[in-house]
Amino acid sequence: MWTYVLFNIKSNLKRKENLILVVLFIICEIALLFILNTKSFTESPYQTSLGIGIASVSQKNDPKLYQEFMDEVNLIRQTIDKGEQDGKDKNWKSYCEYKVKVSVLEAQWYMVTSNMPNDSYFEHADVLEELRKEYGLPDLSQYEKLIVQKSNDINLYFCSMQQARYFDYLLKHDLTPITYSYVDASSVSLQIARYILPVVLPLLVGLLLFQQRERRAKTEKTILTISGVKKKYVRWNLISDVLFVLLVVFMPILVYMIVLVPFKGVSNLIYPVLYYKPGFTGFHYWDTQGLDHIELVASGLTNMSVNQFTTPGMELMPLWQCTLFVAFGLVLSTTFYVLLITVLSKLMKNKYLSLLVFLVVLGLCSFASPLGNMQKINTFNPMSYRDFGMNLLGTSYFGYFAGIVIIGLYSVILYLVLKWCAKKVHV
Repeated sequence: MWTYVLFNIKSNLKRKENLILVVLFIICEIALLFILNTKSFTESPYQTSLGIGIASVSQKNDPKLYQEFMDEVNLIRQTIDKGEQDGKDKNWKSYCEYKVKVSVLEAQWYMVTSNMPNDSYFEHADVLEELRKEYGLPDLSQYEKLIVQKSNDINLYFCSMQQARYFDYLLKHDLTPITYSYVDASSVSLQIARYILPVVLPLLVGLLLFQQRERRAKTEKTILTISGVKKKYVRWNLISDVLFVLLVVFMPILVYMIVLVPFKGVSNLIYPVLYYKPGFTGFHYWDTQGLDHIELVASGLTNMSVNQFTTPGMELMPLWQCTLFVAFGLVLSTTFYVLLITVLSKLMKNKYLSLLVFLVVLGLCSFASPLGNMQKINTFNPMSYRDFGMNLLGTSYFGYFAGIVIIGLYSVILYLVLKWCAKKVHV
């Protein structure tokens, strides 16, 4: 079998049309990496502090305690001013320490000013308390009696809580804050996966494989006369086509990683990214209907809308692990695209018609499910999962786990249809 698979891959690589496509694909990737690298110098790796509001505090309850509170607030403001300057001066160790301190205090203050019970609503409150003691921060709960009116809004707590854990992770792993467009050996695969492959991968599959039927017709008559081969032939072709596309996609990425290692190393393989845990571990749809707008906020390599950034379901994952999950999604997506174009080529006599139908179907599905789409029906739309990086990191309203199951299910159905075509149409 593997002899036949390797023969198919080599013959595909030798075709001039395919070589031209591969060269164009590589040129697009290099141009993207250059643009991202340039852009990363103008992006800010740090965010403005949310601050601690004092509007809900009154000195009438206890003037002496109020003065103590205002002294703490003034110290916090000084810390913020120094911390923001550290960020501008790229004094990253001091900056990360400042972000941890301010974020812990902010999160604690939102707990104090909220009337939600801590044990039910405030995730990682125990971690924040440990950080408060570790960094020698004051206990703001002692000023609770000064609060005139408490609030039910706890979204800002989640934002501060996540930032506190995020920057504490950077500090303890001696990592420098990086921007959303940052490119090095550790992040290059993720950047290509989310900027180029969602659009280019289906086009690449369609253009590389749409002529396969005519090219194989001459050898199929001989191969299918061999006893026991016919049942395996569909599987052999599928494996060779998938491996061929994956070789075209992943080999350049591997080369980029090797080339970039001497420049920036691979220390960022353990860099933290925020991912949406409920969508990673089960069928969880992010229901945020009624939003007037979506404001994007970058946190390192994670770019999320504000409502997602303030969700308690966000957890930290090292970049190397995130890359592996995204790569697995790409392999599954590639298999789906290959099966779809192969089935269409079997059902239609004209190869150009099959390619047109392939592109139109995927195009319409993409149009029906833009990346910010929130319609539940698109849970079953395969193009809602064309960017598994978004599904994993929480930028999409459809989770990673659902994408793996849905794309996997469609792939199984298409494979069964392909086997049926092999019996009815004699491959």
